[in-house]
Amino acid sequence: MAGQLAQAVLRAETEARTQLLGGDGTTIDVRFDFRPAAARNAADAAMEGRLSEVVNYYRRLRPGRLVITGAPGAGKTVLALELLLALLEERRPEDPVPVRLPLASWDLLSATHRGTAPSMGASHAPGEAVKVVGAWVCRHLVDTYREISPTAAAALMDAGLILPVLDGLDEMDAGDTPGYGSRARQALDVLNAFQRGRAKASLVLTCRSGQYQALEALEVWAQDAARVEIGRISPAQARLFIQQRVGSSARWQGVLDTLDRAPSSPLARALSTPWRLTVAVTVHEQRDLAGAYLHSPRDLIRPELGSDRAVRDHLLKLFLQDATARHPAPQSGTYTPDQVRAWLGVLAAYLNTNTATATGRTVAGRALSGTDMTLHELWPVAGSHRPRIAHLALVAGVFLAGAALGIWGFGIELSGGAFLTMAVALSALGLTYVYAWPVPSRLDLGRLRTPQGRRTAAFWLTDMLMPSVAMWFPGGRAGEGTISVVDPRALVRINLTSGLVAGLGAGLVFVLGATEFVAGNAPIPVGIVVGITLAPAAGIVGSAGMRYLALLLCTRRGPRALPWRLGRFLQWATDAGLLRGAGIAHQFRHRELQDWLADPANLP
Repeated sequence: MAGQLAQAVLRAETEARTQLLGGDGTTIDVRFDFRPAAARNAADAAMEGRLSEVVNYYRRLRPGRLVITGAPGAGKTVLALELLLALLEERRPEDPVPVRLPLASWDLLSATHRGTAPSMGASHAPGEAVKVVGAWVCRHLVDTYREISPTAAAALMDAGLILPVLDGLDEMDAGDTPGYGSRARQALDVLNAFQRGRAKASLVLTCRSGQYQALEALEVWAQDAARVEIGRISPAQARLFIQQRVGSSARWQGVLDTLDRAPSSPLARALSTPWRLTVAVTVHEQRDLAGAYLHSPRDLIRPELGSDRAVRDHLLKLFLQDATARHPAPQSGTYTPDQVRAWLGVLAAYLNTNTATATGRTVAGRALSGTDMTLHELWPVAGSHRPRIAHLALVAGVFLAGAALGIWGFGIELSGGAFLTMAVALSALGLTYVYAWPVPSRLDLGRLRTPQGRRTAAFWLTDMLMPSVAMWFPGGRAGEGTISVVDPRALVRINLTSGLVAGLGAGLVFVLGATEFVAGNAPIPVGIVVGITLAPAAGIVGSAGMRYLALLLCTRRGPRALPWRLGRFLQWATDAGLLRGAGIAHQFRHRELQDWLADPANLP
């Protein structure tokens, strides 16, 4: 099972690496230096290393805990990916499988409310930390990979066959100086208590240098780990990378000369990170159908680009335009650059709003992510209440239409009992509003041991009575099928289909029950029970998909307008290199791109 998961991770992360490198396998062999903490450092950490040697650097650490830091765009995720892929390529059967998880998706607030994590400021026992980290990792595995059941995920964690690669500690909070009450500090507390046996559990963590240093100032850091910091790219490294990636170095001679003569110039500073350098090469190497280059690198040395910010804006604008032009929309459609910028701007502004305060934004008891875009969890884009009200109205409309059709088709005469039945059923539909965060999950009988699990199972009880039940259970135990990454859109499609089948089945039961009631063969309580059964079937089975439809209905026009086929658009943007995959979520290719799009000044 671990071997199959390793192959699935290898395929997915190889593709992610290609996307991050702009479709080319050429990397910059960045250097990094060991930055020891005041105490509790990993043993055998070398004073320096480089990307090409990162797997050897990591294997020497005791315990295997590495923290990768650097400036924005320094290449932290790429370095973590190089380590992850090298570990997979050299993996032995008994070795753990490195799995990358976005830290922004770790909802410590909900874990505290569920009683699986101590409250803020409380100490963490190793057993508690193992449960908290294990529950999060298991959920990620089940959500992201087909053929991984909750039981199988827990078995992998218990056997020590998962190496968490935790990406983006800095993305858990807003600002550059997370405080003691920050989510990042709480996460480090849990990770410091996370053990495997008597030793600290192995992990890899990435974070921006500024945010990590702010936590160190609070005397909080990853214990028994080696923190390394990626340095900036030197003009010589930038020159070498350009020469390796471009078709004709002569076109770039003006840029190369500037890097040599003025290593402190705005251009040299702007191209001192792998992210910016990759964007610059990518956009200036694009050609039209006749083979002519679309942009000249000499534009980068124009006088009007006399600041780091001006160079950045110029590169990102071209990057967005070229990505749109080079990747036609699905089914021979077209997205204009203005549409793409406007739609992505809405999403970027929403994500930035979620982390605009020190404690972050919460809706219905859940902390909202500042980086992850998961289709069935994006509904707060349209507000905290409006999509839930639209969801309720949508389900109520479907129910009333179905009831009216059944009454007309079966010639049922309305009576006090029938009205009472429908009133109770409509009241039960209020569950679709109360159930703020519907999850397209499969029924896990093991969760019945906890009160929360029993409440969740009650919501899904109708699902057990419907023909769609097979769609909710895994296709089989891992090992009987091929483990692969789940298409984020598939979760919504399956959820909607399952809800439709469940609603039709329950509707049939309701109509037949009503017919028996009118004929005098069924008592009033039977009609009430049948009505209550129909309401949850229509409103809760398939509720994640219905909430997604409610979001689309609420974002048809206005400043928060989004495309009707939002899932298709996000997948297109990922294929175009504007976004990247993160499990079942999408993220912006780089936080700098997200911040640039969120700025109203950059909207069309």
